[in-house]
Order: sequence, then structure tokens, then C-alpha cells
Amino acid sequence: MAITRLGGANAISGTIPQGNIANASLGAVTALPAAIPTGVILQVVSSENDYGQNTTSGTATDVLSASGTTWETAITPSATSSKIIIASNLYTYWENNGSSNNRGEIELHYKVGSGSYSELQAGQVGNYDYGGSGVQARMRHSFHYLVSPSTTSAVTVKFKFSSAGSATCVINESGNSDSNVTLYEVAG
Repeated sequence: MAITRLGGANAISGTIPQGNIANASLGAVTALPAAIPTGVILQVVSSENDYGQNTTSGTATDVLSASGTTWETAITPSATSSKIIIASNLYTYWENNGSSNNRGEIELHYKVGSGSYSELQAGQVGNYDYGGSGVQARMRHSFHYLVSPSTTSAVTVKFKFSSAGSATCVINESGNSDSNVTLYEVAG
């Protein structure tokens, strides 16, 4: 690193040998110069799930990755200033034969470390057939969310789904389709 001391006849210039720059001195930096960009992707964690599951319950049920195993995806931020982008795409369908109510809900939850899950977003899906002869709706449901967890503990996400009325809610159609989630750590 080249240094220059201004001051006329007392000016000093030269290079500090790299071995003389200690990590401890770099750890004392409290702000980055404007020339160093933030918003850089630091790491990416992705998870895919093709486990088929269905419910007719109005109570939110965890989306599973295997029998009895909740589908959870975690990323551990490298700095407390980092933000996490959650991008997901879930394959779902709702069907109800002989009834008009074909609706349900998909929920995105997250937790920090060993804490409890909190709902970030929920999306109602499906349709209502006023003719009452039966309906089916297939779709991909996406969540895109930004969190600022202020932690270097693991940030874990999961999904829940439920039915409205007696509709059958299906995730991943018995393994014939899949869902995915990608977590991005962004420098803050």
C-alpha cells in the first residue's frame, strides 16, 4: 500500500510492506468507503423438494420433504449487517369435486437460530365456482421476501399450507412436480 504525507519538505512517500498490515487493524474498520459497493451476493443456499403431500384440513400444516420431516432450508449469514433474500416457487393444486369452494392458503415462515417460527407472508390460492359443479386450480405459488435478521445465527425458512372448506390441497402432486427455495445472503 502506497502512502504519501503532504507537507512540503517534510513529505514522506513509500509503500508499507503487506506483512506489516495486520488483520486486527482491518477489524477496527467501522465503515466502508463509498467506492466499495454493498448489495453484493455473499452466498446462496438452494433446496428442492418433490415430496407429494395433501391435506383437507383448515389448520396450517408443515410442507414436508419426506414422511414426518418438515422441509426446512437454512442459511447462516456471515455478518449481522447482511440481509437475506428468500425466493421460492411451490407447485400446488387445490381441487374439490362437487363443491364450489376450492381455496386454501400457502404460508412462508422463518426463524433465527433455535427461536420460534414467525409468519412472513401468506397467500390465498384457488377459486370459487358459483355453479357448484366442481373446480380445480393448478399453479405455482411464489414468495419473494427480504429479511434483515441482524444475526450470524442460522436463518431457517419453511412453508405451511391449508384448505378452506373441504378442498383437497396438494403440494408437488405425488412427486411428479417439485418445489424449490433459494436463500441469498446480501452484503448490507
